[in-house]
Amino acid sequence: MKKYMIYFLLLANLFLLTGCWDSEENARMLYLHGVGLDYKDGQFYFYMQLVSFANVARSEQINQDVMQSEVGLSTGRTVDEAIAKMIRSVDEKIFFGHLTFLVFGEELLKQEEKLNEVLNSFSRYINTRYQTWIYATNEPLEQFFLETPLLKKAITLTKLANPLNSYEQDSFIEPMNVRKLIIHLNEPNHLVKIPYVRVKHNWNTVSGPDTTFHIEGVALVTPKEFKGYLIKDDANGLQFMTNESITGYVTTKIGDADFTFTIKNMKRKITPIVKGTDVKFQIDISADALVSSYNINVSEDAIAKAVEKSIEKAVTETYKKGLEKNCDVYRLSESLYRKNVKVWKKLENQGVIPLTEDSIDVQVTVQKVKSGRTIYKNTLKKPD
Repeated sequence: MKKYMIYFLLLANLFLLTGCWDSEENARMLYLHGVGLDYKDGQFYFYMQLVSFANVARSEQINQDVMQSEVGLSTGRTVDEAIAKMIRSVDEKIFFGHLTFLVFGEELLKQEEKLNEVLNSFSRYINTRYQTWIYATNEPLEQFFLETPLLKKAITLTKLANPLNSYEQDSFIEPMNVRKLIIHLNEPNHLVKIPYVRVKHNWNTVSGPDTTFHIEGVALVTPKEFKGYLIKDDANGLQFMTNESITGYVTTKIGDADFTFTIKNMKRKITPIVKGTDVKFQIDISADALVSSYNINVSEDAIAKAVEKSIEKAVTETYKKGLEKNCDVYRLSESLYRKNVKVWKKLENQGVIPLTEDSIDVQVTVQKVKSGRTIYKNTLKKPD
């Protein structure tokens, strides 16, 4: 009898199993990879990039006959309306879990509260992630979703989709994701530096020019205002003011010769110095300098001093360019907020404390000077 009861229970379980009736088939979904957003004439312009995963994670050359992506455009008075219109034009369900990057147009950043509306919409989608990368541009948005990486690799390997890969070799501008953007806008000094991206045509193939994405600076944005850009040389100091930097570069003169140094192991510390209601900031930066190319004999001490002077100049000049735009680009207000909130409360105005060119004192120390050789002498000697 006991044996029959066991058989009965096993048979009953077959009818109680739910199976996979409500599962989604991978082939019956479209995968969102990148989004561009701008705001013009009272309408949100919504660009959606859908990608094919047929060429992703392939060890051999990708199939050039397979279309890697398609880009759609819709408009709406709200972000959700624009998304709804886009969904009406596709054949399958759109999966938002693979959204990798967002590109904001300049006109959107200039509109008060529109950036907040965008963040509210995307953060409420159940599959979107706070690790989504953020960029800003003043160029046409569509081109950022049609270009493929160099050598026609998978479109998911572009600089926009994977900025950390190239950041190891050049830490000029620190990548920004949704999580950091929200934190920086919500906390003093309420300023975020969004990487500024452009499309450049500086590579060539046998078929003609090839385009690449260039991170050339930052867009300065507050919750209520777009402050402009710091681009190229004006943004040089930023790479030395974050402990996330891996590799920086400095070009300077020693004597009459030009040197380019690779800067590694960068560390920075900001210390508020309070005297009554007067606040200044001591900025201490330490780093190692690597040199591999030079055309004069030079001492290690001369190299260290030249690098220290160049880094100090870059940090100071970027700080001054920020002040011209009424921006605390190094988030000095936040440093005071963290370490002496009582003084910060007395001085702050909308989260920012008053700053002048004399508010910072930059001290740079080169810990080590390294070379590919044991001496700093020319490889080739001049004939007698």
